[in-house]
Amino acid sequence: MRKGFTLVEILVAIVILVLGVLAASQLTIISMRTNQKVKEGREAREIITRGMEVLKSVYISDPLVSPTCDSLHLNDTTLANLADSTNVVGRAIGKTTYRVFWNVADNYPTNGARTIRMIINNKGKRIFYTDYVKWR
Repeated sequence: MRKGFTLVEILVAIVILVLGVLAASQLTIISMRTNQKVKEGREAREIITRGMEVLKSVYISDPLVSPTCDSLHLNDTTLANLADSTNVVGRAIGKTTYRVFWNVADNYPTNGARTIRMIINNKGKRIFYTDYVKWR
């Protein structure tokens, strides 16, 4: 009787071990990407909540909520206000790597209302948005 392992058995064991390590490393990478997406979403929701609280508290005649577009263009960031340190929303949000826009559509969804859509972009992609309807 021989004792020990043959070369083929050792190679098979190494292949199985390598496949297991590769699978575990792929799970780690996927987990890290998922954690990053969750973190981005949490930060975007916090920013949008703080910015929207400011816009909710101002009067309908305030320039921050003056109409910027019609209801069909609420997602258009080229027409939108951009939050920065010079306006109240920018100061409420604080420093961030996200770009924060908001559009205001007059008489939408009904006459006498203004819909405010706040949009959070990261690296040119919209990652979060919310609407608020302000009544006169």
